[in-house]
Amino acid sequence: MIDLISPQLDKWAEKKEIVCVIIESVGDRAFCAGGDIRALYESMIKHPGGPNPFAERFFESEYRLDYKIHTYPKPVICWINGIAMGGGVGLMLGCDFKISTENTKFAMPEIGVGLFPDVGFTYYISKLPKNIGLYMMLTSTQLNASDTQLIGLTDYYISSSAKNKLEDQLIKLNWSLDGHENNKLIQSVISKYSKEETYKVGLPKDNLKSRIDLIQNITNEDSLIKVVNNILELETNDEWFIRGIEGLKRGSPTSAFLIWEQCSRSGSLSLEEVFQFELDLAIQVTRHQDFTEGIRAIIIDKDNNPKWIYTKVEDVTKEWIDEHLLPVWNENPLKSLQN
Repeated sequence: MIDLISPQLDKWAEKKEIVCVIIESVGDRAFCAGGDIRALYESMIKHPGGPNPFAERFFESEYRLDYKIHTYPKPVICWINGIAMGGGVGLMLGCDFKISTENTKFAMPEIGVGLFPDVGFTYYISKLPKNIGLYMMLTSTQLNASDTQLIGLTDYYISSSAKNKLEDQLIKLNWSLDGHENNKLIQSVISKYSKEETYKVGLPKDNLKSRIDLIQNITNEDSLIKVVNNILELETNDEWFIRGIEGLKRGSPTSAFLIWEQCSRSGSLSLEEVFQFELDLAIQVTRHQDFTEGIRAIIIDKDNNPKWIYTKVEDVTKEWIDEHLLPVWNENPLKSLQN
């Protein structure tokens, strides 16, 4: 998929007759749920401990595409109709106009396979309110369209039934070669549709508004161990929180520490530096056992019983995490990204 999208974007960037790009999926089930994890798994089995040429190319190509969308010279609209997880989040984050629908389901569940929420998400953690980024990454919590709008991960809600009409109206706009002017044209149309009651049909009730203060309270600590224990020890009959607690229990303790490291760096890194940091971290993760084991348990054998290197966050050593944070190269391949 990456090898198809990236060169096509390059071609469209050069064509004057292309004034806008829409990224969408076929069907309502999924926008994009990630990359070819099986092939990545096979490469890690073949190259335990690295170097792993396939993994290096896999993540570098993915992050270059994500960055390309962030910096694309023409407006990019993302129609997020269905599941957006993992690599799908990378495609949507850099788009100028992010539209959710009644089918939108957003999550970053990488902790469940021993990875970490990558694709540039480190850049956005500090921009999300009340520690919701930390909570959703630790617990694999799924958000709906109302939730994503509330915290700024998406810009608009429009019922999926309006897609064809919206696209038809966009096609008929008086486009110019001025990207800024085209952005204003797009915004006027999308804003109009998002405000019409007809196209608010199916807007789900948000899960976050009534819970976000409690999320902030239980995550507002100076150590990961305290945060994890606060979540696990939360006394609640709320099914939404219970699902989050179970997600944390299933996740890799090593990944939890990598998520904590992401949170500590978010806000101090440029977008370019985020992708460089995540590339080093992703390759280090492929060279350590939890990611391989997580894919085996969840994707390959589907026994849903991964045997993590450490079973509790209290047992994870600083030396183990420090290994994951070491640079892989003397010069990061993404150093070439333009500031």
